[in-house]
Amino acid sequence: MYTEENEFDYNDYLDDDENYDNNNKKSFLNKETIIKIIAIVLILLIVIFIVFTFKNRNLKKESNELVNNSDIVFNSNINLLREKAEVYFFKLEHYPKEEQETISITINDLIDQEIIKEVKDYDNKTCNYNSSYLSMTKNKNDYLLEIFLSCPSMEDKFVFYYDLSFNCLTCNGEAYISNENEEDNIEDTNTNQEETETNTNNNNPTNVCGTFGDWTTEYLADSNLEKEERVLVIGFKENITYGEWSNQTENVITPTADLEVKTINSNKTVTTTTDWSSKSTKKPASKEGREIKTSTKKESYTTYTYEEKTYTQERTTWDTNATYCVSKGIGKVTCTYVKKEKTPHTNYKTITYYQYRDTIEETVPTTYYMSRAIYHNAPSYTDYILESEMPSGYQKLPNSEIVQYRYREKCAK
Repeated sequence: MYTEENEFDYNDYLDDDENYDNNNKKSFLNKETIIKIIAIVLILLIVIFIVFTFKNRNLKKESNELVNNSDIVFNSNINLLREKAEVYFFKLEHYPKEEQETISITINDLIDQEIIKEVKDYDNKTCNYNSSYLSMTKNKNDYLLEIFLSCPSMEDKFVFYYDLSFNCLTCNGEAYISNENEEDNIEDTNTNQEETETNTNNNNPTNVCGTFGDWTTEYLADSNLEKEERVLVIGFKENITYGEWSNQTENVITPTADLEVKTINSNKTVTTTTDWSSKSTKKPASKEGREIKTSTKKESYTTYTYEEKTYTQERTTWDTNATYCVSKGIGKVTCTYVKKEKTPHTNYKTITYYQYRDTIEETVPTTYYMSRAIYHNAPSYTDYILESEMPSGYQKLPNSEIVQYRYREKCAK
């Protein structure tokens, strides 16, 4: 039964719902839940960081490998061009002959001359044949080889030094300093030495020295002077030119002072034939390189015919060798005989005889000779120079030495 005490109160219901929502909210945002959320976020961030770090590391590794492989291919191309440069400049004798002379050739020209086929980079792309080049310069004491290679992936210039006998001085990474400016270096060294001496004298006034005078051939035996001595010589070089090489010949050529000879050992094919075989009526088999000849001869031969002839003889007794016998009375017998008579007949026949000989090819070692003229032109001479400064190809002229002296006052004590 409904009473006032049991009456439905809507406000009470609302209060209960609000309390329920508030309690749920407090339960959802408690400390433990917040810690879990933070932990999940941190784990996600760490996973993302690890994934991106690993990916970037792989990309960097692949990039480094690509760069390394590209460098390897580029350096391999440089070594190839250096080898072809030695062929072109040294073996084919296109190297510069005069000091400070430079000779250059592009890769395109090397390809035209069939010295090299192609040059490609790591991506198999063709390098620039017109802008890439080889250049060689002759210095006083060496050759300078420059290689410039331009490819789509990279371009760079490399230098190598060779001595005057065409031996590479820096191909294996050797340290080398070209002394092409040797005279300038000597002058700079002398200047620095004099400056050092001057500075030393200024710093130590108790050891004052004079300067050296000019070089002369006069010798002074003065104990108050310091002396320096040097020996100068004249250098000379034989100027030899050569003619063109002759054609190869098997005739022996003897070298002389005016004739250079070189020999070439090779093989040649020699063709010979066997002797003719004896005559035979049997035809030989035909084969390549065999020559067959025939001859005919008319020869005679004899045949015989036989004819039987009958004759009789009177005998006193029977003859067993007779064909038959007939009695003619007492003491008389007629025997009949048959005799074969042989009649010869001469006949002729033509007989063919065969002979053959074979052609034989064999390889035999052979020496060939080539020669060229040597022309001894007037020699070249230097002025008086130090023997250590002798230009390449020159040698000291015998009995050309002169001794020079220079003096300065001894240092004051």
